[in-house]
Amino acid sequence: MNILPIVFTCDNNYFKYTAVVIQSIISNSISSTHYEINVLTEYISEENKAKGYQLIKAHKNFNLNFIYLDNLDTSKFYLNSYMNASTYYRFYIPELFKNYDRILYLDSDLIIDNDISFYTTIDFENKVAITSPSIYVQRILTEQSDALFTLAYFNQHLQMNDISQYFNAGVMLLNLAEIREKKIDQKLFDSINQIKKPIFQDQDLFNSVFYRNGGVKMISNEFNNPITYKITYFRILLNAIKSNFLNKKRNNWFTIYHYVGKTKPTSFISTIIKNNPNLRISNLDKFKLKLISYF
Repeated sequence: MNILPIVFTCDNNYFKYTAVVIQSIISNSISSTHYEINVLTEYISEENKAKGYQLIKAHKNFNLNFIYLDNLDTSKFYLNSYMNASTYYRFYIPELFKNYDRILYLDSDLIIDNDISFYTTIDFENKVAITSPSIYVQRILTEQSDALFTLAYFNQHLQMNDISQYFNAGVMLLNLAEIREKKIDQKLFDSINQIKKPIFQDQDLFNSVFYRNGGVKMISNEFNNPITYKITYFRILLNAIKSNFLNKKRNNWFTIYHYVGKTKPTSFISTIIKNNPNLRISNLDKFKLKLISYF
């Protein structure tokens, strides 16, 4: 049986979003893969931990672990948006998971809509990570349309010169063996002092450090689609028609949907499903609309 180690970083308030991602992984899992789910955190309540364990209880090929970071000095982590310091917990992954040679990092604002077990065997091709492009950042650099994230910032501060190599850090298969061998984990911490006030926070640091230490293998945005769709009755009906009458093929969809803005999957109105019990919709739409009252 293949083993897929997965790690999330979140705090207690954000765990409800992490739970949505875990549920979407379960719903698209295969029996020949064992999914080892790890949550890296400073604190998760006993109530939320119990709810997390309940999610995987009926699935023998899943286990859930909570790994705690104690006495962190989070003041050194630069923040300039709605995100909190837990985004920087990712820097500790290579040190804490020495029993793995690879691990899949996932943000907590994703929906998985297909099995992701291929991450157990995909070839790194000697790169330090496997990622997908940041469509937004690559666009603003190409168009030079942002007053802050300029080519000068990209070239001089991040020390990068290839726009096509800037990735979104919300989905990363980390080559832990390579990262430890090259001491890239320490270089990530060093970059906190070297790159002051990174515009996209730790994502900029990951990009800069990885670029200068072997680079990443880019794969399609099918595996990290950062476009947030507004869910309406019309879109649900349209998806239902495509799925049930037009025989829309699954390979035209995405494997991982990434809600990069402030609107997260659990915030969609659950009454859309409740008021339409006979409307056949895709599992993806159900997850987008599912408000886990569980939490």
